[in-house]
Amino acid sequence: MPGVRISTKLGLGLTLTSAVILGAYGYSQLQKEEHDLRTATEQAARLLATALQVAMENALRDGQAADVNEILESLDHRDPTVDVFVFDAQAVPVVRSPGSSQTLHLVEDASRRVLKTHHSLTHFAGPEKLSHLLIVLPLHSDDSTVVVGALAVVKPLDGLRQDLESTSRATVLSVLTLITGISLVGWLLLMLYLQRPLERVVGAMRAVRGGDFTATVTPGSDDEVGEVVHAFNGMVKELGEARQRLSAEAESRLALEAGLRRVDKLAAVGQLSAGLAHEIGSPLLILNGRAQALAARADLPDDVRRNARILVEQSERIERIVRQLLDLARRKPSKLESLDALASVRAVVELLEFDARKRDVRLTFHSEEPLPRVLANGDGLQQVALNLLTNALRATPRGGEVRVTLAPSTFQPAPGLRERHGVRLSVEDTGVGMDDAALERFFEPFFTTWSAHGGTGLGLPVVKAIVAEHGGAVTVTSRPGQGTHFIVHIPSEKEEGTGAV
Repeated sequence: MPGVRISTKLGLGLTLTSAVILGAYGYSQLQKEEHDLRTATEQAARLLATALQVAMENALRDGQAADVNEILESLDHRDPTVDVFVFDAQAVPVVRSPGSSQTLHLVEDASRRVLKTHHSLTHFAGPEKLSHLLIVLPLHSDDSTVVVGALAVVKPLDGLRQDLESTSRATVLSVLTLITGISLVGWLLLMLYLQRPLERVVGAMRAVRGGDFTATVTPGSDDEVGEVVHAFNGMVKELGEARQRLSAEAESRLALEAGLRRVDKLAAVGQLSAGLAHEIGSPLLILNGRAQALAARADLPDDVRRNARILVEQSERIERIVRQLLDLARRKPSKLESLDALASVRAVVELLEFDARKRDVRLTFHSEEPLPRVLANGDGLQQVALNLLTNALRATPRGGEVRVTLAPSTFQPAPGLRERHGVRLSVEDTGVGMDDAALERFFEPFFTTWSAHGGTGLGLPVVKAIVAEHGGAVTVTSRPGQGTHFIVHIPSEKEEGTGAV
């Protein structure tokens, strides 16, 4: 299921935020409007009740009952919705306006409370307190100290309810209109300034993933999205340049591998030559000596001495060939110098990064600093790293990992020798590993478990010889199906000695 677009998320967030803010504002306005309407209605009703209170007290004081009825009839003609009641001291209604019987029950309890407390009472009655407004005032005697009755005014709130309903509808409509407008404007702005530019960037990304490193996006603005577009265009340009560099590195690597294969072949020839020279040398010397003796005897026939001289010449020729084979087999001593192992190993790692990516193998390199300088031959040290990394990459399946680590170390070149300080080169893979039988023969010349894949069996013997020549040590651990771990120790530049494996 595809994910929700960011424009949709932002649009929903903007809509919800607007709804909450405007809804809260509308609700507060409705509350304020209701309060204002209640206050205005209460003030008008209280003015009427106060005026009636004065008139009723004067009429009762003068004993003019007819005036009371006249006042109520006049009020009924003026506002028939208002009901007025006059209670005696026992809360019994003695006078009331016409048609007020339906609201009498609303003020009976209130009149008793007023007669008991001698304080006026104002109360909103009914559902949501929007049915009727009750105002009950005490009626005093001549000296204004004795309460002789109570006056109750009941005003229906139909007009107030209608005003509140009208205001509520207008407020809700205004809020919905504002939310809709803000949402539409926000959605349009998101489409213009976010979604469409990002769609262009995504399209260019797909083109780059397909191999088109010329795909760019035209910036439409100088805002944050424009910065993203500029950064993307710069990244695509750098990727194109990196691809060109990788192609050049691949060509260099192929040339280097071809040279290494030639070196391996020469090493194989050297090993074979050394064996042949040892086996041929001694019999050849005997053959040459006997032929010279026969050629020097004057009592032998000429053809015998001539054949003997031919044997001498050919044996000397074979001797020269054997001497050349021995010269080929002998390694020339490497020139050791103080160097930075980090730079040498890092160059090999960078060289093989392309091969690792091609094999879908993760190649990682870590170095602990500071590293001591080592006394080594730069080419030899790189040859060691190259052979170990090549074997590790070859043995690691797709999705595996090869870890290369450099760190200061303390090691013992061989049992019984003193410990030495130097640099440890660790090459660990998650490849197929080896069993114990293969591990015992791992450093033998011409032994390889990858003959079907071009292995010669000479890479690790070369590693062994170079490390020993540097006075270092190399160890290997491996488990079938779990990988192989090589550790090479190279002494620091202030130490010299004999290496061990």
